[in-house]
Amino acid sequence: MATASFLLAVVCLLGAFDIAYFHWHRCRLGDRAESRAEVWIHVARGFIYALQLALVPNVQFHGAFYAVFIALFVADIGVAMVDVAVEPASRRSQGGLPAGEYLMHIVLSVLVGAYLHAIALDSMAWRHLPSAIVYAPADVPGWLLGTLGLMGAGAAFVAVIEGLALVEQRLPRPAPIHVRVRLRTTVERLWELTQDHRIHPSWDHRFSRIAMLGEVVQTGTAMRYEKDLLVATIRGFGRYKLHRPCRQSTFEFWSEDPRSLIRRGVGLWLYRAVGGGVVEFSTSYTYEVRWGALGRWFDRAVFRPLFQRATERSFRRLAERYFPEGASRVAGARGRKPVHFLGYGGEPAG
Repeated sequence: MATASFLLAVVCLLGAFDIAYFHWHRCRLGDRAESRAEVWIHVARGFIYALQLALVPNVQFHGAFYAVFIALFVADIGVAMVDVAVEPASRRSQGGLPAGEYLMHIVLSVLVGAYLHAIALDSMAWRHLPSAIVYAPADVPGWLLGTLGLMGAGAAFVAVIEGLALVEQRLPRPAPIHVRVRLRTTVERLWELTQDHRIHPSWDHRFSRIAMLGEVVQTGTAMRYEKDLLVATIRGFGRYKLHRPCRQSTFEFWSEDPRSLIRRGVGLWLYRAVGGGVVEFSTSYTYEVRWGALGRWFDRAVFRPLFQRATERSFRRLAERYFPEGASRVAGARGRKPVHFLGYGGEPAG
């Protein structure tokens, strides 16, 4: 399997370039609804090549097991044929395949033909041996075996990521985070306390430091915030989009720090007297994340629930630390506003 292993390495290197440059960078197939079928085919092919990269250089299938080995390549050919069938509809909005990708596919077809020919020559004798699956690494340099192993892991990883991205696209958008608390105080006192950026980190678990980038807090005023996480400090910025004293603060926030999962977001604070000397203070916010599909799945499964809890704990600490004179009630997940509290495109409504 020495020749087949070398050809497999070349095919996979060119295939990786095809995926990274043409599929992701140039055509952005994962972002196009009309290309989802093609991307699913690429997911399937990624797993097939991961198996080939693991098995071809290392394992021999003797006797009856030879049919299993052949089935791996029949599946590859079948997936390739389906890929060709769906490409016209997938690429129609882009004017078809780019010339460079078309040429790449021709080169890959020739190399894959040579690879399959080498596989056939090296493995035909396995049919006549006693049935067994034998670990027998190909007579190639150790660095090539290691490289093929890494390529196989990479192919499986990319297939998983693309599959997760496709599934995530069909899910409803995550609900905004919403928390509210009722406090026995006045709107004026609550406003003055919560709008003081020097006091804010003392009760809000989401911030370690906040610095205003303007002398007067008003619509348009910017701020810089920091959060200490173990040995790292995550930095970001915010800006008041609408600042109505004792009523509402609407803001946008963003971070250019690549370590920050949050890329940008919008939110609001609302202050409302409900009678009997009680004020309801509520926040609602949502955000977009980095790190592609992994970031979106991590946000759904881990980060957003943690942020919901952190915001609830922050409001509870605000109540306990600064308003201990009256009973307070923090409403978290059950107190969320409907998703449409944000307008189209993520802009706060109202």
